[in-house]
Amino acid sequence: MRISPVALSIICLLTGNAYASDVSLSSDALPFLQPTESYSGLRIIETAEGDFAQRLHWTPDKIRTETDLPGMSMINIVREDLGVMWIMPPGSQMCLEQPLDDSALAGMSGADALEPAGVEYSEIGADTIDGIEVTKYEVISEDDTGKNRALFWVTEHNIPLRMEVSPAAGGGQHDVVMRMEELEIGEQPASLFETGMECAPMPAVPTAPPGASVPGG
Repeated sequence: MRISPVALSIICLLTGNAYASDVSLSSDALPFLQPTESYSGLRIIETAEGDFAQRLHWTPDKIRTETDLPGMSMINIVREDLGVMWIMPPGSQMCLEQPLDDSALAGMSGADALEPAGVEYSEIGADTIDGIEVTKYEVISEDDTGKNRALFWVTEHNIPLRMEVSPAAGGGQHDVVMRMEELEIGEQPASLFETGMECAPMPAVPTAPPGASVPGG
């Protein structure tokens, strides 16, 4: 599944990936995406390459996501209070630990596609989704491919119930839609944010020394 960097940046922010701690597009740039209550829900993310689901448990300093991609599932636990992210394949006895301040995370997220200075948003007005009153926002960002547009439908607690991303590149072929189902607002069980096992450090990604040739280059 291939998703454009712009769409991926916004998805990382929305889905609570640990990458969001180090991405250029942060909730500081989009204050209406800063939830004011803990909550859980099921996100359905639709792309041209296929759909996937993600169970989300969110608190101000702890986030758990259970993501089901075609052929792969993964549990991520973000502990901002501890400065780490834990990565666990469901049902396995393996756990990897990644520091949240690792600069490699920004590249993994595709976050360099967006900078706060290049992001503008505006409130469009009130709307209703599944009987819940929401506010609709438009976000315009710009990169080397042109202007990218995203729409968000956000609750009074700043929880996005729907998102539509239309990157400039791809002529609509990389559009992404996210919708929230089974939303429940309230305190989340502390046990969801523990691994129950010791986690090994994430192996370092090898880098080529200066001047080294790159295969295929």
